[in-house]
Amino acid sequence: MADKLRVGIIGCGEMTGNHGIGYMSSGKYEIVAISDLSDQAMKDFDEQFAESDDYRAQHYSDALAMLEKSDLDVVSVGVWDIGHAPMTMAAAAAGIKGVLCEKPMADTIGAAADMILVCRRNGVKLAIGHQRRWLPAYTMAKDLIADGEIGDVRLIQMYARDGLPNYSSHQSDLFRYLLGDAECTWVMGGVERETDRWARAIPIEDKALAVFGFENGTEAMILSGLTPKYGWGAHIYGSEGMIDLTLEDLKVMNSKSGGWERHAPNGAHATPGQDNFEVIEGSIAQAHAFADWVAGETDEYRSTGESGYKALEMVHAVYESARTNTQVQMPLQTRVHPLGLMIESGQLPVRYPGRFDIRNRTLRGDNVTLDTKNV
Repeated sequence: MADKLRVGIIGCGEMTGNHGIGYMSSGKYEIVAISDLSDQAMKDFDEQFAESDDYRAQHYSDALAMLEKSDLDVVSVGVWDIGHAPMTMAAAAAGIKGVLCEKPMADTIGAAADMILVCRRNGVKLAIGHQRRWLPAYTMAKDLIADGEIGDVRLIQMYARDGLPNYSSHQSDLFRYLLGDAECTWVMGGVERETDRWARAIPIEDKALAVFGFENGTEAMILSGLTPKYGWGAHIYGSEGMIDLTLEDLKVMNSKSGGWERHAPNGAHATPGQDNFEVIEGSIAQAHAFADWVAGETDEYRSTGESGYKALEMVHAVYESARTNTQVQMPLQTRVHPLGLMIESGQLPVRYPGRFDIRNRTLRGDNVTLDTKNV
């Protein structure tokens, strides 16, 4: 790839900061423009990357003006969930080559479907920020499963918190990744919402139990808020062995191992155990792969808009199961937010009033509400 890709950033928060780490460390991009409603957020973004030779960002308070004036190749979208679809579609209509949008892909699967459609019509490659697909331990577990090292996978179990779309869209995506992107065929779940809890201006539950069935016969389970446990590891049970997976390593037990056998595969950009391993390895590897995909050097990409849609669809199907008291057959037909429908109908009355957003810590200054006119 002769020329570096020109990057514009929409929303200068923590997640696009991670994108920036990938962009600036890969040597394949230059960040030429950033946009945010907060001047301080843009100044902080400048400070984070000031020492990079490939950072020369102009500031815009209006993302649409940035798209019009900055001659961009790719755009990172890191505003709150409700803004993912309008900002992605605006970027796609501006003549760029690719969008890297943070997860969850959108606030509804209807909006996510619109993102895919507009990007496809404009010839824009749409990626979703499920960067953990590039972690070496995750990929090693995927390969061991594909090679039959633990036989047929019967059950995968994970623990979560802080709302299914906000937290567990990463986990539903991991289920699919570990199983070679097997299709989820049914979902069953229940939720509890006694507090008026939100995440990035989207309502979330307090607790959830979710079970997923896949076309290959595997079942997967998420326990969210039900125990003190949470995290990005997984317990994987097969007909001939088990895998205990974390962000940095995995342990395998099967007939050949003679007990638990630990593996901590090195990344291409970071070493397990080093500070911020997950962000450094995942972000840089994602950036390399995204550049190659956008430039046409490969036809494959691990986290496309279609895979991001399916991860979101799975967690929204948990809400739909709770709403309808049924086992939901996939694909999900309800295109709006099922939890929102339950709240609006009075199906989930709040026992302890007082709305709060678990992500308000990311807002600047005294702005504790979301400016929905500019996302």
